[in-house]
Amino acid sequence: MLDLPQDTPIQALSGGQKVRLALAGVLLDAPDMLLLDEPTNHLDLAMRAWLQDWVRSYPGGILLVSHDRAFLDAVIDKIIAFPPGGEGVHEYPGNYSQYIDIRQAEFETAMGAYIDQQEEIKRLKKAAQSVRNQAKPHKGGKADPNNTDGFSAGFFADRGLETVRRAKQLEKRIAYLEDEGALEKPHRGWGLRMHFAETPPSGRMALQLDRLCIGYEGALLPPITQTVTLGARIALVGPNGIGKTTLFKTLLGEVPPISGGFTFGSGVHPGYLSQEQEMLEPGLSVLDSLQKNSDLSSHSDARTFLHRFLFSGDEVFQLVRSLSYGQRSRLMLALLVARRCNFLLLDEPLNHLDLPSQEAFEAALSGFEGTILASAHDRYFIERFAQVIWRFSPAGLVVEITPARALQLIGA
Repeated sequence: MLDLPQDTPIQALSGGQKVRLALAGVLLDAPDMLLLDEPTNHLDLAMRAWLQDWVRSYPGGILLVSHDRAFLDAVIDKIIAFPPGGEGVHEYPGNYSQYIDIRQAEFETAMGAYIDQQEEIKRLKKAAQSVRNQAKPHKGGKADPNNTDGFSAGFFADRGLETVRRAKQLEKRIAYLEDEGALEKPHRGWGLRMHFAETPPSGRMALQLDRLCIGYEGALLPPITQTVTLGARIALVGPNGIGKTTLFKTLLGEVPPISGGFTFGSGVHPGYLSQEQEMLEPGLSVLDSLQKNSDLSSHSDARTFLHRFLFSGDEVFQLVRSLSYGQRSRLMLALLVARRCNFLLLDEPLNHLDLPSQEAFEAALSGFEGTILASAHDRYFIERFAQVIWRFSPAGLVVEITPARALQLIGA
């Protein structure tokens, strides 16, 4: 699982290598039951494929927490869902895609019932009002007590009382449907509301890599020469430790190039989302973190902005060190949006995000007008996001055009 010298310090390992080391420690005990918490985080595609096959052939039981959609589709046969909004825990047979289909059918059924009930209430109210109008005595009418025909007046007065009783029955039914018999309007839950504002303009050339050689004590792969144009959607894939994160840190000036160089285009403002979350300051609160890294000086504006990233009430005063990994990921996304960057460097951006937040993030990226380089191992994300794939290997960088992008070029 780890082809490294045994004296390699743990702090020198990549995120994926750390996960593989932890997994190896668990498997050495040969347990009857496995509890796996986000086991695919930081794993590269090859390692995810190995883990997927291993989990499917594992003879014991497995309780798995994961937000990897492709992995869930491949390995599970039951989902225990914790829906938002306090709906309680529900079990669903099948894999993730089947769960989504069932949830969608449930939502449509519930919404249909709610709409039918609202229409029924409108119909009953209209009927009750019509019956009430019929019950009202009209001056000179046959139910008018001043009518000289006493028999007619009494007869039609009795009919008026019966009409009033009918109206009351209808109103009683309406009251029940609007109170204890009321169906709640179904909702999909409070989710991440992420939106990139209008991005600052930049030149047509976003990034030029000129025989760039990256690494620390030695080169990780052969020199790279590539031109990234404005609006490109590029996915970086390859085994852990091959240099994807190192490329980002080189572009940010944190790691000097071994040789060659790079140039950002005119007006390019890069923003970085790190997989290790080390860019957050543990001693700052959520609110302070946002205000320190944005022009949102008003507490009210900052709290409204954070609410879109699911930080509500006193949660904005929590210190970063007390946040879960998922909360930190949402905070990092908030900072990324607030900085108004036009070139995104995303290092495993879906790590620790729940499934609705992943989908909201992907939707926000689709509307982003700038350029994106994203290191990713999530097959769903790569297939839906990437126009171009940069495949890293010890032999060098191979550029692949995705089928979706190929169709665009043919259509153009």
